[in-house]
Amino acid sequence: MEIVSVADLKIGMFIAEPDCSWSEFSFAFQGFVISTPAQIEIFQRKCRFVSIDRTRSLNEHYAAPKPGWDRPLKSAPFQNLTTKNEPKPGGGLPHVAFTQEVQQSRRRRFRDFLHSQKDDEHIRALARELAHIEPRYDELSEALQQAFDAFAEDKEVDIGAVRDGLRDIAGSLQRNADAVMWLLRLRQRDQYSFDHAMDVAVSMIMLGTHIGWREHQLLELGLAGLMQDIGKTQLPIELLTKKAGLSAEERQLVRSHVASSLEILYSQAQIPAEVIEIVSRHHERWDGSGYPRGLKFEQIGMAAEIAGMADSFCAMLKDKPYRSALGHQEALEELHDLRGRKFNPVLMEQFVQCVGLYPIGTLVELSGGEVGVVIQQNRVQRSKPRVVLMLDADKQPVRMYRIIDLREAAHAKLRIAKALPHNAYGLSANDYYLG
Repeated sequence: MEIVSVADLKIGMFIAEPDCSWSEFSFAFQGFVISTPAQIEIFQRKCRFVSIDRTRSLNEHYAAPKPGWDRPLKSAPFQNLTTKNEPKPGGGLPHVAFTQEVQQSRRRRFRDFLHSQKDDEHIRALARELAHIEPRYDELSEALQQAFDAFAEDKEVDIGAVRDGLRDIAGSLQRNADAVMWLLRLRQRDQYSFDHAMDVAVSMIMLGTHIGWREHQLLELGLAGLMQDIGKTQLPIELLTKKAGLSAEERQLVRSHVASSLEILYSQAQIPAEVIEIVSRHHERWDGSGYPRGLKFEQIGMAAEIAGMADSFCAMLKDKPYRSALGHQEALEELHDLRGRKFNPVLMEQFVQCVGLYPIGTLVELSGGEVGVVIQQNRVQRSKPRVVLMLDADKQPVRMYRIIDLREAAHAKLRIAKALPHNAYGLSANDYYLG
C-alpha cells in the first residue's frame, strides 16, 4: 500500500482505504479504481490522505506485486470475499496481475487462435460474434458502473445506456449465446455485486429467450437482474461478510435489502414498474417460504421466478464467507433438488435445459488429470463437450492452446471427472481464459 495526499489523486488509481471511515462516503463499493473527476473531488472534500494499491491500479499507476507480497482481503460489501493470491485446494498457480495492455494482447492472441480454426465453422462463428459483442459488452459494463455510482450518490441514473447494452446482449444471446457466456468469464472484476449482477442479468435473458420471450420482456428481465440487489449497499459490511450463522435479527436485516432496493428504484423515474415488481418478488419462493410477502405458486409471477432461480444459481458459483464456490454441475444439481419446493418444477426443467451440463466457460477436470475450459457444448452428448486444455495432468500450464473434442475416437478414454469452481487450482480469468 502507498499513502498519498488526496491532492495527488488521479484517474486509474485504486483506492484501498481513506484516512476516515468508509461510512463518510456514499460509494457503492469500498475499494475501487478512480474513474471520474467527481470521485476525486469527493475524496478531497472528505479526507486528506488515502491508501492506494498500485497492483490494482491501471495504466501508468499500475505496479506489479513484489515477490512474496500477499494481498489483504477486500472489505467492500459487494466485492468477492477471497483473493486471487489465496491458495486453493489441491495447490495451483500464483496469481499474476495484468496490465490492460497485456490483457488486450492475450485476448487478441486468443481470438487469432479461434480464427485460425479454418475447418471449424462453430469456432469461427464464435470468433466473429466475440469481435462484434465485446466492445458492446464493455459499453454495458461502463454504463452499469456509472449507474451504480449514481445510485450511491443519490443521483438520477441514465437507464437508456443500460437498456441499449442489454438490447445488444439479448441479440447476441439469440445469435450465438456462447460468445456472451465466454465474455462473462473473461471480464470478471472481482467485485461481487458487479459480477453477480452481470451473471444474473445474462442468465435471466438466456432463460427468457429459451422459453420464447422476446424484445421488451427480455429487456425487463435483464434490467431487473442488474438492479435487484442494489439495496445491499445499505447493509453493514460486517453483516455481509459474517462467516457464522445469522441470528434472527440479522436475517431480518439482510432481508430488508429488498425494501432498500425498492426505495432506491422508486426514486428513479426511468425504471419501469414491471422491473420494480420483479425486484420486489425475486426472493419469494414456490412453497411460500420466501420473503418479504410469503407469496407462493402463480402469485409470484414467472419473471420474478426466473429472477429468483438465476440469482440463487449464480450465487452458488461464487465464493461466500460461509461456503466456497460450487462447480457448475454441483450447483445445478443442488438447485434442481429444490424443484417443487423453492422453485417452479416446470420452469426448473427449462432452466436445466437452457444452461446445459457444461456450458461454455465451465472449468473442468478430465479423467487423466488435465484441466481445461469448455469452449463448445455438445447438445446431443452433453457429457462430451470440446475443451481447451489449460493445465496438464501434473497441473502445470500448457505451452500452447489445444482443443480436445471428447466425442472423437482418439479421446475415447477421456471423460470429464468433474466440473470445477471458476477459481480452482489458483486459476483466474486472466490466467486460463487469456493465457
